[in-house]
Amino acid sequence: MKKWMRITGWSVVGLTSLFFVQSGIQKLAGTEQMVDMFLKLGYPDWSRVVVGLVEIAGAILLALPRLTLYAAAALGILMIGAVASEMLAGQSYGALLAGQWLILLALIAGARLRFVLYSKSRSGASQG
Repeated sequence: MKKWMRITGWSVVGLTSLFFVQSGIQKLAGTEQMVDMFLKLGYPDWSRVVVGLVEIAGAILLALPRLTLYAAAALGILMIGAVASEMLAGQSYGALLAGQWLILLALIAGARLRFVLYSKSRSGASQG
């Protein structure tokens, strides 16, 4: 793999990770915007804390190469829930924002899966 592609890929992963850390901290801190959002979506206050913890844990795991695929998948599932919640609440703008993160996480997971499969096929070919 070309060096610039690897650097670009990890830069995207790093920025995505920073976004989810920041978002998780806002949820845990109980900023007015986050409290209002969860109330408008019809969720109890404790769910905001759980989502914040999942976002922070996912962001940390996203930055670890061996766990990037799994973290992207877990955060993607969280974003599917966010898109569905926003759509059900009639918040199309919020659904679009969550949807963009879902797409980016799917691209990260797909790229990481491709890399893992490529690495396995190369190591299998060199052993045979």
